[in-house]
Amino acid sequence: MSQEETHDWQQLAPLALLFLVLAGIQKFIRENLFLILGAGAGAAFLDWMGLRELLLGGIGVLLIILIVALIYHRRFRFCMVDDAILVRSGLIHRKELRVRFARVQNVQLGQPFYFRPFDLVRFSLETPGAAQKEVELPGIRRELAETLRDRISGLRDARPASLDGEGEPAPAQAQAQADGANSAGALMYRASPGALFRYGMASNQLWVLLGFMGYLLSNLFQRFSETLEDLTLVESLIGTLGSGWMLGILGVGLLMVFLLGLSGLIAVVRFHDFTLIDRQERIVARAGLLETKEQTLRREKITGLTFRQTPLGRLWGSWFIKLRQTGNAEQELAGQKHQLIVPGLRWSERDLAGRILDGWSLPEGFDRIHRRFLAFYWSRGLLIALIPIASARWLSFVPEFVAWAGGGLLMVATGAVALRYRNWGLASDGRMLWVRSGLLGRSVDIVELAGVQQVRLVQNWYQRRHQLADLELVMPQGSVVVPFLPAEKARGMANLAVFAAETASIHRV
Repeated sequence: MSQEETHDWQQLAPLALLFLVLAGIQKFIRENLFLILGAGAGAAFLDWMGLRELLLGGIGVLLIILIVALIYHRRFRFCMVDDAILVRSGLIHRKELRVRFARVQNVQLGQPFYFRPFDLVRFSLETPGAAQKEVELPGIRRELAETLRDRISGLRDARPASLDGEGEPAPAQAQAQADGANSAGALMYRASPGALFRYGMASNQLWVLLGFMGYLLSNLFQRFSETLEDLTLVESLIGTLGSGWMLGILGVGLLMVFLLGLSGLIAVVRFHDFTLIDRQERIVARAGLLETKEQTLRREKITGLTFRQTPLGRLWGSWFIKLRQTGNAEQELAGQKHQLIVPGLRWSERDLAGRILDGWSLPEGFDRIHRRFLAFYWSRGLLIALIPIASARWLSFVPEFVAWAGGGLLMVATGAVALRYRNWGLASDGRMLWVRSGLLGRSVDIVELAGVQQVRLVQNWYQRRHQLADLELVMPQGSVVVPFLPAEKARGMANLAVFAAETASIHRV
């Protein structure tokens, strides 16, 4: 009997075609947005093509995306076997992917607003080290997606689920699914709209918005500058403020207020009604307004935790947690991998780390690194700043403002080194290691010594002279570095990490 006959291959729902088309449009815009808008190319492009040619080109691109989505949807098949999920896909060449449940570290269920009336979801899963989602099933019934999720998460028995031709679970499996659904788990954390708004104003997406608005406004200003000069309103504003630079300051201020509000609103929509639920061996996060997402992490797959505060977050006391897994891609809940973001926390809520994983609570205090960190980097900053100062003093063709620039550079470097030193710190109880760092922002990395994969001790000539060393611990999710420790202490921490990793009774994948 052939493999085609033994496996119950299933197709995506017809409405999944809409998701594939929208995803294709989004990908096309994302990959070509700055090419069109950047450096005035957008205005020149529009002037060259004209409105009719632009519409015809857009229709052509849309038809290509639609044809590709139709072929992909028609050729896509999936099925679940004893301990794995099989996926067949491809446009020209047919590919078959087999992912074992034991390797899965992250399961996501997403439901865009246009899926909700039909009770369809977007199911995806990830494995350690994958550069993108290993499996994505856009447009399957919620019951089937929850069956897959519970099976992968280890809540179901090891036998394969019996699915009928329409993707419905068999009665025995449906009863097991109902039993699993009754154990909803305990609520660990819920983010209020105000907390999400603060998180959005403090997040790094603000700088992405600022860069995009800078490109857009510069192109618009370049194209319509002559028209703007003729506007009576602009002339009256310039006359009232007295000079153009004051108008510029006002414009920048209004732009920043607008972007702060926009970034906060994006976070409220993206993480709407964020809840973190404890289900014993699993942690489940739910969030989203336009697309409701559910992300499931197995506790044993979590390799690290970071409690972080951005520079803007320090202004209104907003923190967030990153739950890290194998792989070091920077991602968030909304369609991202290898880590989960818990947004909108206050410092008083830092005990959530200990409730997520036992023993990972933040310590009361941290030990400082050695003060020679200041001397080492201050001396190098001084040497770098003396070059432009000496050049302006002794070389007549070098302008005087170069010396002032060197002095300003020295002041900035001195302050930055002092802030960096003040934020560095570490603490350990023999099992866990907490590393605090930051410049304008702050972060605390929490790692379990038993999960260390490599240990490195690095010494430059200055550190060898003063019996100091940098300690670097290589973890599955990335590296953690603590500089300028006493060499004896660094070696002790390294030996402790190696001993903990070699004697651990449970090894993380």
